[in-house]
Amino acid sequence: MRCHIGRAGIFIALFLASLPVPTSFAQAEVEPDAAKVLGAMSEYLGSLERFSVDYDVETEVVSYDGQKLQFASSGEIKVQRPDKLYASRKGAVADVELILDGSALTLYGKIANAFFQLPATTIDQAVDALRNDVGFDAPGADLLSEQPLQHAETDTISGTHVGMTFLDGVQVHHLAFQGKEVDWQLWVTDGEKPLPLKYVITSKWVAASPEYSIEFRNWNTAPSIDNSSFVFMPSEDAKKLETFAVDEIGEIDLVKELR
Repeated sequence: MRCHIGRAGIFIALFLASLPVPTSFAQAEVEPDAAKVLGAMSEYLGSLERFSVDYDVETEVVSYDGQKLQFASSGEIKVQRPDKLYASRKGAVADVELILDGSALTLYGKIANAFFQLPATTIDQAVDALRNDVGFDAPGADLLSEQPLQHAETDTISGTHVGMTFLDGVQVHHLAFQGKEVDWQLWVTDGEKPLPLKYVITSKWVAASPEYSIEFRNWNTAPSIDNSSFVFMPSEDAKKLETFAVDEIGEIDLVKELR
């Protein structure tokens, strides 16, 4: 079963917009308070041996006639560093899983009953392979690495600590960053366990500035994860793909008709 995108053409930044421009935080004009909160979040999240979290995501798209739409989906993420990852994403037309077992990464479209595999031995390697080899990003990929949002490829010209606010009754730091290609915002919990609760990326040079937004809930920083979560067992009639194709996995190719 596949989803068809009409010739009216929908376009957007990628499933999870990556931050490609090589500007290091050391060179960027980031306010000390923003750098401190971001650094604490990166250090804490990167230090966790395992964690699990649920998420809701909204991918904003703009049709060629100017109508703005939001595609909503939800999923869960399970991480066991350095080499185990499970991520799911379920929406109106997609039911996709990513599974890293320590030697291979599998992308499985449950609706299409098709999967694609590529070699990967660490989470960082898996995320890089998805982006560079097949052009497909995992949910919250920028937050899965051992140094979340602290790599030289992050698109950051400036950053500010907007202030304190509340999400779902929890006090959080609101951070905002400007880049060359995208602007991005991050909401991080206050206290000794700084965790991201919301992450928004805005495409600056695409018409109507579509956004990608992901909200995290039910963080568990010491979960008991069954190892079977990281094992892919295809059914006998599952189709193995020799080359990756977004529509054959069952995902919408939102950038296919970009002109």
